[in-house]
Amino acid sequence: MKIGLDVAQTSAERAGCAWYADALARALVELGRPQGHAFVLYHQFGDWINGEPGHGTRLTGKGITMPLLHTLPVPARALWRAIEAGTADLPDAPDVVIASSFHAPRTPGAKLVYVVHDLVFWTHPQYATDATRLVCQRELGQALGRAAAFLFVSESTRRDFESLFPGWLAESGTPHAIASGASRWPAVESPTPRAPDAPWLMVGSLEPRKNHLTALAAYEMYYASSEHPRPLHIIGGRGWMSDEVHARIDLIAARGWPVVYRGYLDDRELRTAYRDSFALLQPSWHEGFGLPVLEAFSQGLPVIAADAASLPEVAGDAAILCPPENPPAWSIAMLELDRDPTAHARLGAAGLTRANDYSWQKTARTVLDLITKLS
Repeated sequence: MKIGLDVAQTSAERAGCAWYADALARALVELGRPQGHAFVLYHQFGDWINGEPGHGTRLTGKGITMPLLHTLPVPARALWRAIEAGTADLPDAPDVVIASSFHAPRTPGAKLVYVVHDLVFWTHPQYATDATRLVCQRELGQALGRAAAFLFVSESTRRDFESLFPGWLAESGTPHAIASGASRWPAVESPTPRAPDAPWLMVGSLEPRKNHLTALAAYEMYYASSEHPRPLHIIGGRGWMSDEVHARIDLIAARGWPVVYRGYLDDRELRTAYRDSFALLQPSWHEGFGLPVLEAFSQGLPVIAADAASLPEVAGDAAILCPPENPPAWSIAMLELDRDPTAHARLGAAGLTRANDYSWQKTARTVLDLITKLS
């Protein structure tokens, strides 16, 4: 079977969905090529057109092609419009195409498998820009008519889908599966001691859904109450409606309190940040999966996470869970974890165990099993 993979998002500054597309592509190729499958990587996909597609995921070897790796925006747009109109074929003629970027273009001659990362653009529209909300609603609507199968990144996301489209999966008979993510890095063998000044860490684009304001309010309370307060490092690209967060960071830093916005980090720098930190704060209002939780677990880093959406499902009993709307609860959890080395070590070990419950190899097997049923 020849499998098309949408890796368009990997050509831009990467967030969770792009890392999912990258890691899934690598795992599918590793598992699928020995079974005789071939792969086509699409760096321009549907309406997701990149200015510089060559920055995206690159995989080479027998049975792998990347026909749009160097295709510039104007010809890429023209090609996908022609494919949509039925006057052009999909490059390299795959049998199935896995769409990971929320886009659901026509895929003539191939069965479309659509990945649902989250449905926040419908369930929590206040956490999506108007442009994103409209595009994602349109594309999911198209997927309902075009997809031969669906992949959900968590049971929580599948439940959101069922709440929006009650009974649709069963009535339509559309195959589907839970294809969770995993840490992109191997798990460390055991948690390592953290430096006395190791910082609290928050990872995620600065946008309303990530709830940086609760983390910052909790940090202020923690800092005022702790005898030896740790710094707070915030990592992530500058997202939309982030001015208030940056203003709050600047205000706290102006007092001499150690809150540092480090911006977007590449893969190597981010892994180092996890290894050098004290604990991860993940107070998101909503996550389709919450990849930073598993990334932290894999590096032996304890986690305090929101008790909302998919985060309890992913974290299991390996994290401290707090309401995302309650900064005092977060502050108390931070103080208790800071003062109790035994609890810190216990959570680090529990996180490692939890991280090992997830792997990209398992996810790739799930996806290949689903695709096989479509042939």
